[in-house]
Amino acid sequence: MIHHVEVQVLILLLIASLVGIFAQRIRLPYTLALVLAGLALSFVKLEALSGVNLTADLLMLLFLPPLLFEAAYHLPFEDFKKNRAHILFLALAGVLIATTLTAVGSFGVFHTLGLFSSFNWAHAFLFAAVVSATDPISVLALFKEMGAPKRLYQVVEGESLINDGVAVVIFAIVIAVVGLPSNHGPATPLNGLQETVAFACVTFIKTALGGILVGAGIGGLASFMTRQVDDHLIEITLTTLVAWGSFLIAEELHVSGVLSTVTAGVLMGSFGKNFGMSASTRVAVQDFWQYMGFLSNSFIFLLVGLELDPAAFLRNLPAVLLAFLVVVLARAIVVYTGIPIVDFFTTPLPSTWRHILVWGGLRGSLSMVLILGLPADFTGRSFLINLVFGVVSVSLFLQGLTMAPLMKRLGLAPDLRSTNKDYELARARSLSYREVIHEAQKKIDRGIPNETSYRKVLSYYSDAREKALTEIAEYGETLAMPKQLLDAAKSLAMTEREALSHALSTEMISSTTCAELLNDINQRMDELESAAQDGEEQLQEAFERIYGARTDENEHFPEQEAPSAFQGG
Repeated sequence: MIHHVEVQVLILLLIASLVGIFAQRIRLPYTLALVLAGLALSFVKLEALSGVNLTADLLMLLFLPPLLFEAAYHLPFEDFKKNRAHILFLALAGVLIATTLTAVGSFGVFHTLGLFSSFNWAHAFLFAAVVSATDPISVLALFKEMGAPKRLYQVVEGESLINDGVAVVIFAIVIAVVGLPSNHGPATPLNGLQETVAFACVTFIKTALGGILVGAGIGGLASFMTRQVDDHLIEITLTTLVAWGSFLIAEELHVSGVLSTVTAGVLMGSFGKNFGMSASTRVAVQDFWQYMGFLSNSFIFLLVGLELDPAAFLRNLPAVLLAFLVVVLARAIVVYTGIPIVDFFTTPLPSTWRHILVWGGLRGSLSMVLILGLPADFTGRSFLINLVFGVVSVSLFLQGLTMAPLMKRLGLAPDLRSTNKDYELARARSLSYREVIHEAQKKIDRGIPNETSYRKVLSYYSDAREKALTEIAEYGETLAMPKQLLDAAKSLAMTEREALSHALSTEMISSTTCAELLNDINQRMDELESAAQDGEEQLQEAFERIYGARTDENEHFPEQEAPSAFQGG
């Protein structure tokens, strides 16, 4: 018997898939498209989704752990160590300073303009705590696409991962100070500033350190267990247990579940996968967690959209825009004053990167997860939910869609289209001529009356396409940069895997042969991915070592002429 909840899940999955297709077609970052879909759902009010009840436990315990683990698993610890000074400043001191500035700024602005008369210090600090953490998923995807400097990518990614845990701890402290119950226990009565500050310091240290220790223990144990088995299904299951188990155990011990999951993820991603996983297992685990991250983000944005009151959202739009300006200003103060100080003690960041760090500090799903954790009877909860979701939406759209022009203006993104115009023209001609030749040949095969005329015109297109293919080969040599080589290798390796899987399913090869060849493919890809982490020069060397050697082998057989790259058109 099919129940209503199964239908709702299928509908949300269908919407997520359609949004993904739509986003790819118009080249819109997926997270931005999800915001659009969430807003649309809040206006449309689908009858089939009317019974969906969004709770903080659902978001915090079901969807947040995979998001955190997926990001942590793919963060190399060596990259974190190289940039730890900037990352730790932005994720620790930066979040604390930004929270204070945002709270003071939002309280002052709202009271000065009289936008929300009952907006008090409790509301201000709750709002500031949940929007203090950055979540630049779409910006990081843009960095990859545009070839941004690797170190800039590492700093932004490292900060966004660590500050998630810090923001959750700050939010828990604010909850306690306000006098509300939390996941870490009932409301704690506090008297006076001194008692409040002492409670905040003790709670921060205990919660953060406890979460890190729990995550390290679970991640280390799981890394050891993966070494005892070589089965990707079992090892994927172990990582799943680590993701949710580290979070739940930490929360049960009243320490930070977020920092526990992050620590376990970093440990397994930087140590466990190399210590206890085969190359084929590493690929399988990576693909699985990329999907889990996609799924969690999809459900969070879509479900939050169902929770919104469209009329209240529009009514609070002036407050949303002002709050967004306060958030960006607080971020700018942290970056422009703090980063130059950190630069004195470590390898400095280029000054132009500070603009990217300010404008690239987008807010995302964690902010919405936290604000929904407020008790349903808390005064001002509805306003805070609309305010936070509004700031997240404006951040994702305004900052997300203007990052590419800003990076180009600052010279942080090589404009491949302008520098390789001849290559683009040759490629476009080749593609269009191929379609013309294909269509003309079909007409000739059907026996059209003026076949002679078609063959003469076809001869022109055939010669023109051969010329275009020659130009592609010439210009393509200068475009074979490391990143493009890696993308090409990964794409063709996927085709190779699919061919082997098909051969196995049709019993053309044995499972042993298939496993051996798949492992060879995965080892090649793993070597390239590892080299890519070390820099473009190392990636180029690895590519030449893997693929250049195969080319050289053909030179031992001069009697076997290699087929032309363009043979057969």
